[in-house]
Amino acid sequence: MDTAGAPRKEKERGLKLVEVSWVDAYTEASWAEYKPETIETKTYGILVGKTRQWTTLAMTQEKGYWGNLWYIPTKNVVSIRVIETL
Repeated sequence: MDTAGAPRKEKERGLKLVEVSWVDAYTEASWAEYKPETIETKTYGILVGKTRQWTTLAMTQEKGYWGNLWYIPTKNVVSIRVIETL
């Protein structure tokens, strides 16, 4: 849970399968020129909730429990696209 308020949880019915585009950290593992890039990462899952601090996805949901929660910093999120309402 986030100190900025309770997450807006998706109801058990009407779950949304989403694609979240977000900017992740990355590293150069060898000698390189300093040329930072903004590279978007795409993550797919069921939208669990979104607060000012976290956008949370899960891979599964069963009887009020979420499986494989993925916490993405909301400030890094570029877009959320609904693929399907389940």
